[in-house]
Amino acid sequence: MMGNMEKMQQQMDKIQATTDSRERQKLMQEHMRTMQENMKAMRGMDAPMMSNHQGMAGGDMMKRYKMMSMRMDMMQMMMEQMMQHQNAQELMPK
Repeated sequence: MMGNMEKMQQQMDKIQATTDSRERQKLMQEHMRTMQENMKAMRGMDAPMMSNHQGMAGGDMMKRYKMMSMRMDMMQMMMEQMMQHQNAQELMPK
């Protein structure tokens, strides 16, 4: 899962490093796709957890909490990167 996060960060760095506006558009689209894949993956994480509500032992609770906080981190990172997209677009020569 974390591999995707690193990929997104690398894509973001490239976007900010490039001065070619067409190249930047292309990189932004790739980055968006990666984010959307991440969103799908996160939605998938819910399914197995929902089915075993009865078996919520302490360890499961902890695991679940970890997953939730990992997702929150991902969401926050995505939001920040969305903002960076906006900034990058505003910097582009019209």
